[in-house]
Amino acid sequence: MLLSLILIPLAAALICLLIDSRRVYEYATVLSCTAISGIALVIAGAALSGGIAGSPGGAIYADALSAFMVVVITLLSLATSVYSIEYMGGELEHGHIDAKAHRYYYLLYNLFILTMLLVPLADNLAVMWMAIEGTTLVSALLVGLYRKRSSVEAAWKYIILCTVGITFALLGTFIFYYASSGASGGGRGALEWTALLAMAPRLNPATVRLGFILIVVGYGTKAGLAPVHNWLPDAHSEAPTPISALLSGILLNCAFYGILRFAVIARASLGYPFVRDMMFLFGISSVVAASIFMLIQRNAKRLLAYSSIEHMGIIALSFGVGGPFGFYAALLHILNHAIGKPLMFFVTGRIKGRYDTVETEQAAGVIKAMPLVGAVGFIGIMALAGAPPFGMFVSEFLMLKALAAGGHWVIMGVFLAAGGMVFYGLLRSFGGMFLGAPTSPAPVGQSMPAHPPAPPRIPLPVGADVDRRPAVRGFRGLSSGIVMLLMAAALLMLGLYIPGPLDRLITLSAGIIGG
Repeated sequence: MLLSLILIPLAAALICLLIDSRRVYEYATVLSCTAISGIALVIAGAALSGGIAGSPGGAIYADALSAFMVVVITLLSLATSVYSIEYMGGELEHGHIDAKAHRYYYLLYNLFILTMLLVPLADNLAVMWMAIEGTTLVSALLVGLYRKRSSVEAAWKYIILCTVGITFALLGTFIFYYASSGASGGGRGALEWTALLAMAPRLNPATVRLGFILIVVGYGTKAGLAPVHNWLPDAHSEAPTPISALLSGILLNCAFYGILRFAVIARASLGYPFVRDMMFLFGISSVVAASIFMLIQRNAKRLLAYSSIEHMGIIALSFGVGGPFGFYAALLHILNHAIGKPLMFFVTGRIKGRYDTVETEQAAGVIKAMPLVGAVGFIGIMALAGAPPFGMFVSEFLMLKALAAGGHWVIMGVFLAAGGMVFYGLLRSFGGMFLGAPTSPAPVGQSMPAHPPAPPRIPLPVGADVDRRPAVRGFRGLSSGIVMLLMAAALLMLGLYIPGPLDRLITLSAGIIGG
């Protein structure tokens, strides 16, 4: 079953490569994501029963923490694949991409899901590094899908910065291997997480300290932690909207998962204070940096990108404070953010389809012009701002409870001040977009008068494989609308009630992190 999580997206990618039919590769992707979502839920059920699965040789491994991450990845990939049919279909029919790029999108989409699934399933830390590097290579091609100057520049910046960061993580991985060879009496070292964890108390503390610093800097670059976050706003704003949702909702969490696996080893070797201080440093830096930029940002997608930096900082702070409340809060926040942020990217995609812009001052009165999208979007923004009764309020409240219990009053005060800035920035920009005086939607193929000219449309080649379906005005599709409604309902539910199986899975995962 673990291996099938890798093979099914690979098979879907091969279908996209070999069969030149729009309907085939669209629905093959949705069916693939549906299948792996079902398998992920079965694996989570096995983890709840105390089961731990692994392949011979230790290449693939799953525990409760792995199962939690796999469930998050697969369910969000399913939601995004459904949304992609409407959104990317609209991009094709309106001439923003050609048929070749449309097919290319689905090929890379499935490979992207494959690489992200390999991250939590890899027991070997070198294999995990290769999977995270693989996500960079695949997603960079998706960021530059539109082949505009700005998107190519964003993809290039993304590759350069994340490759530099991931090189630090590789060096840190080598240092952990070196430390393990010393702990084994000069014999062969270990790269399996389970083996390293078993020998963690015998690892050289100075070596582990250096290795963990490199890991946090390296994987922190990919996770969007300040001050190594510079690639993230450009990549999120230039990527196709469904890919922006995956980058924010899944990819950042996969990179942070890499930090977590090493943090458990470092904690067993060095004690928790060193790990806590590293998480506090990067966490509070991310929250403060994001709060400042969110006050001046008017592009909705870039604003959501800075919001992702803030929420990754919250997750780092929660892991840093530790304890039952801190670890539980961090994992719950990962789940809430993986629902709320993609929901808002889906909403901005719908708004862009109607107004031909994502500038918050040019697309106003969304609730009156698009009642369902506006209502769902307002729910999403309130959730991201940490307002009750949504799930992020619960996870942030638990983090504050843990900070207070640990006597970390300075960190708590700085976070509350930055959180107030974030709340104001989100509500000022998106409040005007949703509740402001309505502006006239752009006619099909035209931009708003105050908006810069739209990029040249790429002509479709003669005989291109384009369905005869009518263009989806504003990408209003029933299936994507249902997906957004379900995600909004999930945000509300997680603020009022956490289902028993999910609660147990998060508790077991927190126990693994806490030792």
